[in-house]
Amino acid sequence: MSKKTDKDNSSGRGEEEFSVEKVLDRRKKKEQAKKEDKKRKSTSSPADDKRPAKKKLSDEEKKPQGFDRGLEPERIIGATDSSGELMFLMKWKGTDEADLVPAKKANVRCPQIVIQFYERTPHMA
Repeated sequence: MSKKTDKDNSSGRGEEEFSVEKVLDRRKKKEQAKKEDKKRKSTSSPADDKRPAKKKLSDEEKKPQGFDRGLEPERIIGATDSSGELMFLMKWKGTDEADLVPAKKANVRCPQIVIQFYERTPHMA
């Protein structure tokens, strides 16, 4: 198959018709370029990596969390398992702050507060 010229075109608009071989060749070249680009990206060295560097922990992030703060728990505000582990949002006595603490720790450290939470929120049981 070959490309028709303007003379062969009955419409006379100068449109060209491409052969199947040409279209397939173009498609193969594009696919080859995509594969090479993907391979180049996957084999790049860490120095070539464009991801931002890890940020340093601020004072807020360095301070102890949860039971490590030495505070007494007041109540459980809520629960989540978005990280794959059940966590309780714990409100502490004497402060307005709350921290996420692993449910396993809370079950051992303050079982009565955990029981109260489940009694208040029956849909969690």
